[in-house]
This record gives sequence, structure tokens and C-alpha cells, in this order.
Amino acid sequence: MQNERESTLSQKEKLFLITKFVEDHPEAEIQDFYKWLYYGEFGMEESTLIMTGKLSIPELHLVLNEIKKEEVQNVESELVWEPVGLAARYVKVYLTKYYHMDCPVKRIVNLLERSPAFRGARMSFKLDWNLLKETVLELRPELTRRDFINFEERINFHQLPALPHTDGYAEKNPFAYRVVSQKLFFDYFPEFEDNAVFHPFSGNESIIG
Repeated sequence: MQNERESTLSQKEKLFLITKFVEDHPEAEIQDFYKWLYYGEFGMEESTLIMTGKLSIPELHLVLNEIKKEEVQNVESELVWEPVGLAARYVKVYLTKYYHMDCPVKRIVNLLERSPAFRGARMSFKLDWNLLKETVLELRPELTRRDFINFEERINFHQLPALPHTDGYAEKNPFAYRVVSQKLFFDYFPEFEDNAVFHPFSGNESIIG
């Protein structure tokens, strides 16, 4: 089943999302921009470990443990979800806020397991990467084209490997989350949908999750 939002974001809307992410995350490095874009096109690849049996702890237990840890630390994201990447395929869902909105934990695990079916394409990822790269170079003058080239060479960009966030980014953004199919998430939770997030120039420019 195709995501009805696939290929519906205009260049202007993609630039809006890139600019907002860059401005909201001054601590982000090239690797963090890459991961944000990668998750948006291909989802949270860690979930495939569940189905291949490489995780000894069930995903449901991992999610519950992460929620319990944040409750003990009294930390919680203000957002239930936010967009990730430029493909309008996936969203990042913050577990503790999601749980405190009385949403079932088993449902987010189910969505995570079903989300690989919505993975995008290498070509569209590379095109969006070029757009992101040019935009970041304008917004972050301390970064250079050579920095991006060095990064691409270091990770064998043609293979598009998944990467972790940098320590600096992870420290500034500590909330537990999962990346799930945007379509599946809003099918089950239409009350959270906000078209203005993906189409900010259609009238309402709110980007509240």
C-alpha cells in the first residue's frame, strides 16, 4: 500500500523542514543530518533485528524499560511526534509522551515491526541528500563542501549505511523514541495528525507534534 504523502512535498516544503531541523539543532554535525534524512527515507533499521532474532530482549520490554527510565528521571519530550527526513514516509514518536497520552505501548511495537514495508529508494535519498547538503552549507558556514566529501568517503556513501547520532547530538536530545511509518501511525492515531507540519505553506504554519 502506497503512502498517500509520497512525493507530495514541494521543494519549498523540503527546504522548510531542513531549515527548521538545522535551526533547532545547532549541535548537529553532518552525521546527525545524515541520520535524520536516512530515518526519513528508510525508517529505523534496528527494528529488523527483532525479526531476525538478533535481539535477545523483546522489543516491548525494551520500550517499557526506556519509558520507566525516563519516568524515574522525570524527563519527557514536549512532542508526541515530529517529522523526520524529507520523504514524508516516517515520523519519530517519543515513547514516554506517547505513553502518557494513553496510547498502547504494544501498538507502537507493532507499528515498528510493520514499518520496513514503507522503506523508500536509494535514488530519492541521494537527491534529498544533495538538497540537504546545499542548504546546510548555506545555513552552517563553518561546514564546508570538503567536510561533506570527507564524510561521504568515510562512510562509503554509495552503500548508504545506517549510522548512530553523534555524542553531542544525543546528549542534547535524550528522549527515547521509535521511528515508524507515518501512514500507519496516523491511520491508528488520526488525532495527532497535523498537515501543517508537512505542508506549512497551505495556510497554518504550525509545526506542533
